Amino acid sequence: MAEKCLVEKMENRDLDSYDLITVLGLLKEHDGKEIYRRYSPDSGGPGKINLLLSTESYYVEMTVEILTSLALSPKYQASPNLMQALIRRLLCGHRHNLILEKIRSYGVPVEDPTQLNLSCSVGTMGADLVANHHLNAPEYRFRKFGTSRVEQEEQRPLDHFDAVSILYLAQQNQTERILNRYVPQELLNEGTEGEQVVRFSSPAGDYQVDFFFQKIHNDVPRGVPERGNVSSATMHQVLRRLFAGHAPELVAKELTDKGILITPAEVDREFSLARILNDNYLEMGFRR
Repeated sequence: MAEKCLVEKMENRDLDSYDLITVLGLLKEHDGKEIYRRYSPDSGGPGKINLLLSTESYYVEMTVEILTSLALSPKYQASPNLMQALIRRLLCGHRHNLILEKIRSYGVPVEDPTQLNLSCSVGTMGADLVANHHLNAPEYRFRKFGTSRVEQEEQRPLDHFDAVSILYLAQQNQTERILNRYVPQELLNEGTEGEQVVRFSSPAGDYQVDFFFQKIHNDVPRGVPERGNVSSATMHQVLRRLFAGHAPELVAKELTDKGILITPAEVDREFSLARILNDNYLEMGFRR
């Protein structure tokens, strides 16, 4: 039986999508030491770290290791951001051809459409990700979608992938980009400013997430309930844990560590989080 890493021991769970995205986030921050501290069964040894993920349509393997020198090989064409985005699209069940199109748009060649190979390096750390598309994977299930630019261009409803994208864009104060991409076109063209909001509902594990975004003016007071006022990074952490199906105790700890007093029983029923960031108001409601 393989030795468990620190995360598996402390959180009493198997590694999953949350950890693949976490490792890539630490890689972006040049924090290889923390990657090995959390995920190496050898308590920080220099060997390879292997992470696996299986979805209805894909089997994903990711390997992280220290390279002998700076990566100069042309295979390291991807970035941690692109690899995180790929994982989220796989988890959300986006169309395979859409995923191929997005990868190619970043200049990453796709030699075999049934096997996606992405590699990236930051300093002397490298990550290799292979996503094999199951031969008998179910066809994309058509779902009704709205009129925002993203929905029209990608022919899909808004989901977890977009919630994370909006959180990132809000952190960068790219309000207009959020509005242009995610507000329904009829409201963007003819609606009042108060009507130009982003509102959608999507599943995350056993929860339904109600997402709301609105541009606000800093000179107009807007209150956020203290109990649900968290950083966008914490909102992202909670969303990822719920999407991976983590226990309510882990989600509650994510919030109590940030000073938000909430019990696992409350997490298991319904709760909400909100944030004012620059001139952006974001709110997420989570319900079983």
